[in-house]
Amino acid sequence: MRIKFLSFIASFFMVSFVITSCLDDDNDIEYSPDATIHAFELDTIGYGISYKFTIDQQKGLIYNQDSLPVHADTIIDRILIKTLTTASGVVTMKDKNGSDSTININDSIDLREPIKIKVWSTEAFATYPPDATKAKDYTITVNVHKHDPDSLNWGYVGKINDEITGAQKTIKFGNDYLTYSVDESGTLKVYNSSNLSSWSSQNTTGDLAILPNSILPLKDIILATADNRVYESTDGIAWTESNKFSGEVNTFISAIPIENDNSQIEEEKYIQQATYLKTENNVRYLYSILESELGTGNAETKIQAAGENFPTKNISYTTFKKGGQYQNVIIGEHDESIKITVGDKEIPVSIAWGYNGTTWAELGTTSTVAYCPEFKNPTIIYYNNLLYTFGDKFESIYVSKNEGIAWQKADKKFSFPYQDWSESGFEPTIEKPEFMGRTNYSVVQDTENDYIYFLFSKGDVTFGEGDNTHPYSHDSEIWRARLNQLWFDKAKDAGQ
Repeated sequence: MRIKFLSFIASFFMVSFVITSCLDDDNDIEYSPDATIHAFELDTIGYGISYKFTIDQQKGLIYNQDSLPVHADTIIDRILIKTLTTASGVVTMKDKNGSDSTININDSIDLREPIKIKVWSTEAFATYPPDATKAKDYTITVNVHKHDPDSLNWGYVGKINDEITGAQKTIKFGNDYLTYSVDESGTLKVYNSSNLSSWSSQNTTGDLAILPNSILPLKDIILATADNRVYESTDGIAWTESNKFSGEVNTFISAIPIENDNSQIEEEKYIQQATYLKTENNVRYLYSILESELGTGNAETKIQAAGENFPTKNISYTTFKKGGQYQNVIIGEHDESIKITVGDKEIPVSIAWGYNGTTWAELGTTSTVAYCPEFKNPTIIYYNNLLYTFGDKFESIYVSKNEGIAWQKADKKFSFPYQDWSESGFEPTIEKPEFMGRTNYSVVQDTENDYIYFLFSKGDVTFGEGDNTHPYSHDSEIWRARLNQLWFDKAKDAGQ
């Protein structure tokens, strides 16, 4: 960067002042005390994008609130200052010798690290040497994202006490997270945590003795199914067989908030409605019941017959709000896989279904270019205004941008942590985790903080094919993931 020496500028100002004074001794010369920067702008940051800079006059800071993309340091290491507007036009920074030297904005500058500059008012040059107390210091900082905003950031949370080794189910009930699993002695245990990092465990009591095939938390009660019977609990520990349902209830499907027109209390504005599958005369039907009407008699509502493509087991649901109304979308497994033909090969697929509080409708497509592959033990979540689904083996994540109709493989940035096994003797660690091949797991979301929590049972797994297989062991680990952009947004809202 070419620099003009401040002493020359100061001398120039002094000569100008003397000449002006000699030309007209009757005119008083007024020197401006304004030593502020009025406007600042950098050259475009790739793809013609300009970033707005904030000038904090009180603190003497110039910075961009919206951080530049990852790897932008390869652009700002030599960039032009497009606009640097002051009243005096004299801006300096320290040279290699520690002296104040003027900046020539026609030369590029390195902004990978914050730089300090000084703005000199004309009043500062009224004396020689210039009065530095009448100059103003600024620090220019160009904020660059350290992490890709479109990537998932993974973090290890810890282990569950009395490590879980088999199938598990996790729910959030009130302020607590409850994980259910059968231990090696065949006893159903419940693991309790308020923060998903410290846990207590105990045996369940009462009528429910096996891991339920479905478990559904409502506001004040938890419902579960096992062997076509319904069980209920108000604390997640003590269970009794429920008498609030008639006939053969196969599985609970989802819970959805239904607007309560009879209440003016904000906390009671919505009532939870449970939906479930029942078999009557060898025909499957979809039913619903409001939590407020449980046990009141004749409260069950038959919605419709379940379609041929409606899932039969391991149903996962998610809930989101659209146009002021809540919606459910589910994905599950079928007794016989639904298949489509791609080329000359049959591909098992999953079909999503949606529920608006009144009717269930098939959403998914069997298009050969927009299908969702079949997952064992599937999970569906609504996250960052999109639907995502995945399942056992943790090989891929699929995303739907139109609420479950069409699906595609998610961007590679939005993925599970995968490792390079080419290194001889490589073993996964907390620092380098591997999820491929894992099966027994459950997922819960912390919607307030935008975290997705993954709870894994302890196990030995192998993934890969032929001579390229990789075996490893893992504990009953808990991991959480969050999209970087959502963290950036929260930090920005918090003024960080």
